[in-house]
Amino acid sequence: MTVRAVVDTNVIVSGLLSPRGPPGDLLLGAGSLYELIWTAALIVECRQVLGRPRIARRLGRQASVAEAALSRLVKLASVVESDRLPTGRIVPEDPDDDVLFGTALAGGARFIVTGDAAVLRVGQFAGIQVVTMAEFLALLGSGPGG
Repeated sequence: MTVRAVVDTNVIVSGLLSPRGPPGDLLLGAGSLYELIWTAALIVECRQVLGRPRIARRLGRQASVAEAALSRLVKLASVVESDRLPTGRIVPEDPDDDVLFGTALAGGARFIVTGDAAVLRVGQFAGIQVVTMAEFLALLGSGPGG
């Protein structure tokens, strides 16, 4: 059985900024260790964050490599149509994060992988576990020593 997961923008950008090490390992595992579940809104958000001046400066000459890696993820991902996303307030501190839960519900994901404290505080919702990148890699057997 394939593990299905929604990976938050903060984790994706971390992996694109640090392709070596755990963040990069998580991105490389998409399509083989787990099935990435996304929606157009999350893809757009990733591209917007990569275009922010601070992030673009950090990427420097690696910007085209990061964009290619993001394009690879988009091709590998199972993209849930936006009109299939259920609505509702789940993350009290930031309603923009509710899209993660809607995507997970509509896409049949068991996990949301994030570094966002407000999302992590939700913990679990409708059978979906919210986990950190390190916790998810450990679950997949790809964490430190895995």
